[in-house]
Amino acid sequence: MKELNRGTWNIRLVLLVIFAMSLLCELPSVQARRASKSKKRANEKSPKLLVIMLDGWRWDYYDRQKDELPAFSKFLQEGVQAKWVEPVFPSISYPSWTTISTGVYPEVHGILSNYMFDQHLQAVFDYKNNTSVSMEHWWQNAEPIWITATRHGRKALLNRWSRCDVPFDGIKPETCVSYDDVVDGTGSTVDAFRIAVESLQQDYDLVMIYIETIDLIGHEYGPDSPELMEAVRHIDSALSFLLGDMQKVNIDDKVNTIIIGDHGMKALGESAKIVYLNDYINVCDIYKIVGKGPIMTIEPYAQTKVKVYQALQYQEGFDVYLREEIPEDFHYKNGKLVLELLIVAHPNYYLSGFDSDKQIPENLVNASDKIEGGIHGYPDNITEMRTIFYAKGPGFKNGLIHPPIKMVDLYQIFTYLLDIPSRPNNGSWARVSEMFSSARETVSNFWMVTFSICLINLV
Repeated sequence: MKELNRGTWNIRLVLLVIFAMSLLCELPSVQARRASKSKKRANEKSPKLLVIMLDGWRWDYYDRQKDELPAFSKFLQEGVQAKWVEPVFPSISYPSWTTISTGVYPEVHGILSNYMFDQHLQAVFDYKNNTSVSMEHWWQNAEPIWITATRHGRKALLNRWSRCDVPFDGIKPETCVSYDDVVDGTGSTVDAFRIAVESLQQDYDLVMIYIETIDLIGHEYGPDSPELMEAVRHIDSALSFLLGDMQKVNIDDKVNTIIIGDHGMKALGESAKIVYLNDYINVCDIYKIVGKGPIMTIEPYAQTKVKVYQALQYQEGFDVYLREEIPEDFHYKNGKLVLELLIVAHPNYYLSGFDSDKQIPENLVNASDKIEGGIHGYPDNITEMRTIFYAKGPGFKNGLIHPPIKMVDLYQIFTYLLDIPSRPNNGSWARVSEMFSSARETVSNFWMVTFSICLINLV
């Protein structure tokens, strides 16, 4: 009897393996058929997608003055509000923007900070230098959403969105006004929203708008300042215009609108403690220093690495990591451009660099300088670094307070609403699937469920 049971089990196991192999063989054809259907739907009328990024909008800006923000209140009553969005590390603009656009962590897409140094090419990435950040080689590690959309017949317009002007795999979106082409100010928000409405009335399927106002005010005056609260009310007024205009032209029920931030903001100002690293280490022991503020990376000479590390290891106000010891949950250490030492400031501390041509950027903080009123870039476990996800439209439930999501989840939300296949990403469908009015199964989820059912039946 035992032999019979063992034989039966072996037969079932063989059948299971054969079935699994057949699924693997079938999956590419399923994906191909879905891609084919996606192209056919490109000419059909389906809900369009508007994405508005409010740079520096912290997760609690709405909640702390909601009575003064009627447009946001109406928006959320009719849509979805995630409790917060967990940022990436570092919670700095360029890494965050690129994760939003690609769905992968900085160590995957390669944009590790606003400043980087490529030792192989001897190239500097400086976010304030348009020539340096526009070089194509920085941007070829992960495909952004506007390229994914374009590949599948969706027409995309981006207004001031980071590096939409740089080709990926030789492809550009239909229309791109790059980040550097417009000088922002509070008065430009309504203009940006007007462009969005006009574009959505035309044949654009994806419109992405970037607004910088809140970040600028947050840096200068701080996140708790009257000036910041006034700027938030200004955005609310502009949002009221947008929603009213969409209703006037009868597209409000034909567009899924998503409002996101890229990071939060922490108060700093006069209470900040500046860390001068040249108090602890000698610049002669260092080949290159990159960054300032909340994070800095250092490339010592090979023979001085241990010396520099030990000199910094037990100092106040920051943590220092050897490259191989960087915490895995930073999702940072495997980036191609990671230098030998990573220094992460503690909250309320600010890292100043060296008065040396080895320092990127060259502008340093001196004792007499005024520190910004607000700052970001700290690890994602710092509450003030959290940001927002608000959404409404035919694809979303009404009046839903959704559990927290992660920044890497946004890309798959975009592709789902555009009804196009996602590129490989670090997001989790389980974290976001309950926000939609009627969630479709993804191809991978469908086959996983089918496989599980057959496994139960066989066993």
